[in-house]
Amino acid sequence: MAGGIAARERPGARPPIYGFGEKRNAPDLPGGGAVQIPKNLCPLLFRKPIAAVGPTDPSAPLPPPLRGTNSGAFTRRTIAARWPRIAGRVIAENDFPDPINARIQALRDALPDGSIRRLRDDEAPDAALWGEYVAPHLGKTWLEVPWFFGETYFYRRLLEATGYFRAGAGRQADPFTDQKEQGLAHTEARIEALAQRRSRARDEGDETRSVLTRLLRSALWGNQADLSMWTADEEGPGHRHPEQAEEHLLVDDTSAALAQLEGRDRPARVDVWADNAGFELVSDLALVDGLLAAEAVGQVTVHLKAHPTFVSDATVDDVHATLATLADADEAAVRALVGRLRGALAAGRLRLRDGWVWTSPLRARELPAPVRAEMARSDLLISKGDANYRRLLGDRQWAFTTPFAEASAPLPVPVLALRTHKSEVAAGLSAAQVDRLDDEEPDWAVNGEWGVMQFAPADASPEAMRPSPAA
Repeated sequence: MAGGIAARERPGARPPIYGFGEKRNAPDLPGGGAVQIPKNLCPLLFRKPIAAVGPTDPSAPLPPPLRGTNSGAFTRRTIAARWPRIAGRVIAENDFPDPINARIQALRDALPDGSIRRLRDDEAPDAALWGEYVAPHLGKTWLEVPWFFGETYFYRRLLEATGYFRAGAGRQADPFTDQKEQGLAHTEARIEALAQRRSRARDEGDETRSVLTRLLRSALWGNQADLSMWTADEEGPGHRHPEQAEEHLLVDDTSAALAQLEGRDRPARVDVWADNAGFELVSDLALVDGLLAAEAVGQVTVHLKAHPTFVSDATVDDVHATLATLADADEAAVRALVGRLRGALAAGRLRLRDGWVWTSPLRARELPAPVRAEMARSDLLISKGDANYRRLLGDRQWAFTTPFAEASAPLPVPVLALRTHKSEVAAGLSAAQVDRLDDEEPDWAVNGEWGVMQFAPADASPEAMRPSPAA
């Protein structure tokens, strides 16, 4: 892999950095589609406790990864129920020809007891990488492989079925476009309110730390909009007022994270691992706008997915489509926000990068050395969402009381993870919190109502600069 944190992992690749309106004419760069967001592809699946391991000392083996064989767990029901529903919606919401629909249906029918096989779209730019990823799991069932591998593989198999990388009706067609567009349209009032708050903060000269604290909160709860969990036409989780949101915030390390940007002798660089398109992406862009307005921050780099995945995960094309949609808004504050973001793109203060690593099954401990070297140039990494949180923790069965900095992969950059709980992976909670939630709200770990803002300092050890072997 060459270049930056989100560069394509292929020889001679240059980190793709796009300003608004820039043409993407390289044939191997996947396109996206219009922007959409849905809400519930399946009923909420209730949490059943699974065996957890930890805390651990550095020499101890890591806890095992989550798998579908954790009987009765959310993981098993995701594979057996939610993924087939997602594939069914792809058939229903797109006008693909019969051969494509037949391939999607075959994928549905293979869940959950079919065998893992190699991808068959050898012309895809990431085919060689996936050959390596799949090799250790060939012949195993979907339930037997690590869940994080299985989930990334499922979405990659969907693109194989639609012919995303092949000439034909499905080439470069985002199969989740309809969902993303609905999601953006359904949150118009929330977007207007968010943009108005940004305008007031700028006009009134609010203190930087308080502004960024509010924007980080907004970005956290924006993560409740997740189309892989709730479709655009369904009622997903959400808090009706700030007090309710505050009651559902389990950990708040905002102050430690913002301290990384203060008292520096040069403007800071902030990196963001983006998650969902739709309202969450807009809340992330509002956070970017606030960061760039702070004198302490010189540049923000947003890392996006190389192709559609996890239904609503954002691509570079989704960012541009979102800005284009918001530029036509009736609300002046929304248009002003778009203008500032486009100006930052043109000036190089806001950079959009995508790369195959973010659609891969690699967990954070396995990230390649060039990715780590690029991370080391950043002063703060903001990790958004549940899937990125799972990547940080290796999607492993940590005891929920394991310190976050211990469970998170050693990285050469300070990390602030903003995540609403949508899977049975967690760390950094108190025993009292876990006991209370288990008693009062059995599905708390997966229902999207509870959030964390967790900080881990940069790891200065040599291990932070090199990948660990998969385990």
